[in-house]
Amino acid sequence: MTAGAPLPDGVGPSAPDLTTADLWKQFWADAYGKEVQTTATYSYTWLADQFGHICIGILAAFLAILAAGAVMVWFGWAPALNYDTGLWPGLVLAVIGVSLWEWSAYRSAVGQATGFFPLDTDLLARNAVVAAGYMTLGALLGFAFHLSVWPALLISAGVVAVAVLLAPPWLRQKIIWQKASIPYLFRLADAAPTINEQNAAVLQQLIDDHVPPNKSPCQVVIGGPIGSGRTSMAAGIGTEFAFKSHKVRYLNLDALLEFAATATPPTSFPDDPGPTTVSYWKWCQSQVVIIDNVGPLIAANPAQGQTNLDRFIALLTNDLRPVADVLRQCHTVWVIGDLRPPTAAALLPVVLDDFARAISRYCNSSDPAFVIELGHPPPQVTSKGTMLGTARREPHATNVQDVRRVS
Repeated sequence: MTAGAPLPDGVGPSAPDLTTADLWKQFWADAYGKEVQTTATYSYTWLADQFGHICIGILAAFLAILAAGAVMVWFGWAPALNYDTGLWPGLVLAVIGVSLWEWSAYRSAVGQATGFFPLDTDLLARNAVVAAGYMTLGALLGFAFHLSVWPALLISAGVVAVAVLLAPPWLRQKIIWQKASIPYLFRLADAAPTINEQNAAVLQQLIDDHVPPNKSPCQVVIGGPIGSGRTSMAAGIGTEFAFKSHKVRYLNLDALLEFAATATPPTSFPDDPGPTTVSYWKWCQSQVVIIDNVGPLIAANPAQGQTNLDRFIALLTNDLRPVADVLRQCHTVWVIGDLRPPTAAALLPVVLDDFARAISRYCNSSDPAFVIELGHPPPQVTSKGTMLGTARREPHATNVQDVRRVS
């Protein structure tokens, strides 16, 4: 449990609240704006994908109708090849073709999952169904182009209506994710196999559980050497929370320090709203706050590991004091890195655990923090079998991540 001071209205963790007007505003910004002038958003990408799926369906229908007509003429089932000779068989072939294409893409995506975190097969399957649905709508448009005016208009209007009705839930999901300011979308199911199933289950349980304000805040500490996937793990945690419709905000420590320096608690907490086409969630209202790049700001010219810890404790105690009450109310993910000097005798688990204890004290948490220790990246093997990127290994170093509670 966390003993944080009561926060005023408008400050503290709250669930996303996207209205129909918000969806329409984002749709207009994506559809009417130009990505060479403004930031291209994830919702823009989704819209472009669906328009592309419709166009693929139109092309599939034309090719299938042509092929079906040619077959009918070849076997003598039609006297001549006209523009509508294979109309109905072609439509059926186009729908079957695009459905098989998306089924194959779905199976490929399932096969790429590493198996250490559960694959969201339900969402993945629904995504494939919707993609096939939009291509089917395109096939119906291609079919309608072969009809007389009024039937063509009626079918086209129906296609537009269905396309619009399918969009809001998916746009809502994309908007919730992109407003988190996560550097890239990453699903933990695609994470490299450097974590065992038991430890993955510990982290997955945290993600599947409730979030503040419906659950006591928790602190997560991620550490590991360069190239071990620290930011990917943080982005994956943020993505999983966002895809469960939670309000997430990703920050670099330097930005949080600037916000803290100009904050006037308990009501005013400055923020960077991000691009106008996105408008990030306010970090002071987020349910999960990810704080990346902690290491570089506290590891400048370090003499020994204890110096880094002392510097970090001073940063928490002094520089981040104005925002402490806010961070104590939400889940926080701290990406520490590996702050040991090259000649340090201290093991990475010891160093990470010390930092985790400092964060728990800062957040007034009586529950132990989650510590995710990432190992050295596995060596790459060339086509000739040569090992690349082999790292120096201490006795504790491993390619297996460790997830543990530190009290």
